Amino acid sequence: MDAAKAGVEKIKETVTGQKAQDHLEKASDPNRPASDRIDHALDAGKQKAKEQEHCTKADCHAADHKHNH
Repeated sequence: MDAAKAGVEKIKETVTGQKAQDHLEKASDPNRPASDRIDHALDAGKQKAKEQEHCTKADCHAADHKHNH
């Protein structure tokens, strides 16, 4: 079960990383208003934090799986 949980967390990590990248692209777009770019920069930071959280959870689940066998 821990291996499956680790896989799910890795998928969440990947999706969250892609969302962060999308926000960074929008934050870097000079055609957007400054307030919109700031909002996207903040959202990118939040998504990066979530990405790291999912990475940590995946590593913990993978470690639990290794030690249980």
